[in-house]
Amino acid sequence: MTEEADDLLFKRDKRTFNVRTSGLLIRDDKALLHCDIDDNGQSYFALVGGKVKFGESSISAIKREYREELHLDVLPKRLLWVMEHQFGTPEDMWQQVNFVHLLDSPQLANLPNERFSIGRHTFEWINLKDFPVMPIYPAIIGQSTTLPTVVQYVNDIDD
Repeated sequence: MTEEADDLLFKRDKRTFNVRTSGLLIRDDKALLHCDIDDNGQSYFALVGGKVKFGESSISAIKREYREELHLDVLPKRLLWVMEHQFGTPEDMWQQVNFVHLLDSPQLANLPNERFSIGRHTFEWINLKDFPVMPIYPAIIGQSTTLPTVVQYVNDIDD
């Protein structure tokens, strides 16, 4: 994860907190997800997005992230989830608040149907009904086969 000076990110010893925004761009019951490889060489999928910057809303940030990563203009339609999320190891623990937006784009038809790469990022359309059997992060997204009709609050932090 690349860190920039104006990111909403705070570090304390081995713990990091950040504010993140991400989006679901849907076409034909498929969501566009970022593809990556974990430390064990296994493929996984994640929501497209990134860190919110000081003085920036999550809506402005998701528009910026899609422009940077996909060269695509997106239109946030509505907020789907607000997530308090924690992950990592005892040596490197992350906690974040993630605003997940449902998106549309006037350029949606221009995107390839198969897996594709832009710069260092790879993307793939994954059918929503296949989410539970795919390695998708955050995990709560992978458990969802339909989109919420109202904003949902999700907390996977063990208090």
